[in-house]
Amino acid sequence: MKNDQIKKIAFMAIYMALYVALKMVGNMIPFLQMPNGGSIELELIPLMIASYHLGWKYGALCGLASFLLTIVLGFPMYFVQPIQIVLDYVLPISIVGMVSLFKPFEHASKPVVLSVVSLIGLSACAAIYYSYGMNLMALVGGIVLAGLVISLGLFLTSTKGHFGIVIVMVIKYFSTVISGAYFWAEGTAAGSLPAWTFSLGYNLWYNLVTMIVCLLMVPVLMSRIKKANIQGM
Repeated sequence: MKNDQIKKIAFMAIYMALYVALKMVGNMIPFLQMPNGGSIELELIPLMIASYHLGWKYGALCGLASFLLTIVLGFPMYFVQPIQIVLDYVLPISIVGMVSLFKPFEHASKPVVLSVVSLIGLSACAAIYYSYGMNLMALVGGIVLAGLVISLGLFLTSTKGHFGIVIVMVIKYFSTVISGAYFWAEGTAAGSLPAWTFSLGYNLWYNLVTMIVCLLMVPVLMSRIKKANIQGM
């Protein structure tokens, strides 16, 4: 029992080091960064692997410990109110670390998968429509993007069987949307419709790309770990 705990702590340290390293690399690449906070988060990959490898409790703990480590190391944080630390950092990173908790949904039925990816697609459509003038071209662009998102989501989740990644990324997305609508309203009234639409659009892109990267990379890396018979549990 004691050896198992030591092994898990050692693996956690490895995943935390990978988190910090990937976050540092991401901060060095300008096009991965958003102007008011948020980025394409390659560092979430080791957290998800930690969750699948060690269990959701250790995944969540690894996420929170990694977040605290980035504070100690002086990584930039963007917030105007303390509650934003919860909505933009603590809640998302904890949920991502708990991805293996959603294993019952890994091979969800097609109606469930379709419902969730449709929600993401509709959010993408609304973000395009409201962000680009609410005209016919914006509507067409939004519909096209929604179709692409839904098609890609169905393909990735049906072929890889990691629908839990989609679930945690959707929760993470809406947590950052709530924060953006009330604290990053960009000249509009906090909580107003323009604030919500701006936040939906602003937080969509980097979360969507992050989700796609994780859907592509995490199953492949977990397959390698299983083939190598690296035991964490």
